[in-house]
Amino acid sequence: MIELFKKSLLVSSVVILTQINLIAQSITSSIKQNQLYIELGGNGMIYSINYERSLSENFTLRGGFGITPGLIFAEGTFLHIPVTASYLIGGVSSKFETGLGVTYFAGTDIEVFGLPSDDQSLIFLTGIVGYRYISPGGFVFRIAFTPFYNSQAEPNFIPSGGLSFGFMF
Repeated sequence: MIELFKKSLLVSSVVILTQINLIAQSITSSIKQNQLYIELGGNGMIYSINYERSLSENFTLRGGFGITPGLIFAEGTFLHIPVTASYLIGGVSSKFETGLGVTYFAGTDIEVFGLPSDDQSLIFLTGIVGYRYISPGGFVFRIAFTPFYNSQAEPNFIPSGGLSFGFMF
């Protein structure tokens, strides 16, 4: 009888542990770790299309791309590539975001940031201080202060802000 009880206990324990492991796997695999969004202004300067990957609940890496033909305030074509890392603090849907990164800026036939009219390329240091909202359905909204700094640009420090809209998958 004790032998039957030990075998039953062993089988029950294996079944319970297997179920707990399966539940844990389904919970972690259902967490969305990717974001795709468009940012107006912000670290992409004018606009950028961005992919962001959550490396943990609080840490993300992002890369973006934007290309802008001549605008009202400047001639020429702009290429801007933001790359940032952010730390998120807060609940599931509302988070405070802080981060750092660089934005590669290149242009053809432009006169901007106090540099002579010619082909230009600069790397700006950039920051992020903002708010991020993530809906239960995966919609992402961000608003942030995103300043730029480059010792060769005029002015060296450029205050900026941005709005982002996108989704998680």
